[in-house]
Amino acid sequence: MLYGFDDFSSRRRTLFLIALAAALVWMIVQFRGRSNAFYSSMSAPGQPAQSASGNLSGSFGALDGDSIIGVPTISAAKIDQVLASYDSPATGKGQVIYDMGIKYGIDPAYCLAFFIHESTAGTRGVATVTMSIGNIRTTPGYEDYQGYRKYPSWEAGIEDWYKLIRNLYIDEWKLTTIQAIIPVYAPPVENDTNNYVEIVRTLVNSWRAAGS
Repeated sequence: MLYGFDDFSSRRRTLFLIALAAALVWMIVQFRGRSNAFYSSMSAPGQPAQSASGNLSGSFGALDGDSIIGVPTISAAKIDQVLASYDSPATGKGQVIYDMGIKYGIDPAYCLAFFIHESTAGTRGVATVTMSIGNIRTTPGYEDYQGYRKYPSWEAGIEDWYKLIRNLYIDEWKLTTIQAIIPVYAPPVENDTNNYVEIVRTLVNSWRAAGS
């Protein structure tokens, strides 16, 4: 069947309008799908891309929980006792962990708990080589060992952990509790974050209960 010019123009306009409507529907669906990701990422302003123990993600600004800020709640002798119980290569560094806690205003019990959870006090994983108490991911300016910072001594590894937590997590990001820090330090996409928090809490509380 032949169509006249007017019939053809009308048919072409109809097809054009249908195509335009379909395109608008597709654009709306795509925009709505992306907007959720956009706003979820903006819920954490200035969220960095890399963390100490994996890529940064998770909760920011949590206020409730167990604060790591404060004076020592366990003694240097107690720290060494715990390290010795794990046959840690860092045994004898209890005074260093204690003194650095005072210097940076962080209860050294938490430093010790992170060390135990991350590498069983330096007896497993890359920490046996890196002398890193926190398995901190490497960044420019540090010696790299399989993607982790490597230190010349346990003393250097201990202070770097305190410096990272104090300067970045506490002072810059305003994260002061293990419930806020650990989901960023050890993101849920790579770790059992809830288990990490509970292990740290249990260790710290058990040492405090046992006394120095």
